[in-house]
Amino acid sequence: MDIFSLKFAVIGILVVFGALAVISIAVSIIRRLDQQWEYREESEDVAALEKDQSIDTTTLVLIAAAAATMIKGRFHIRRVRRLLPKQAAQAGPWSKEGRAILHGSHVVPRKR
Repeated sequence: MDIFSLKFAVIGILVVFGALAVISIAVSIIRRLDQQWEYREESEDVAALEKDQSIDTTTLVLIAAAAATMIKGRFHIRRVRRLLPKQAAQAGPWSKEGRAILHGSHVVPRKR
């Protein structure tokens, strides 16, 4: 009976450590895939930020309509630029949210 329980314990330990090895390998593979996906997304974001920005006619008309609705008068759009600079890609979501709140707090006076 002693040898049977010893064999049973050894087999149980091998099964447990084998399962742990399979789980460890699966986690390692998933971690590597995740790192590759993050690297690809980061490189796509950097490429998108470095690309020359251009505004199509529809977007410019929508910006002009929104400004005309807010100001209620005639005006000329001199330039349209990004709200966040290229270096903001490294900035975290907290700084982006703070910048959005700061820009949203500016009130444009209405013409009467």
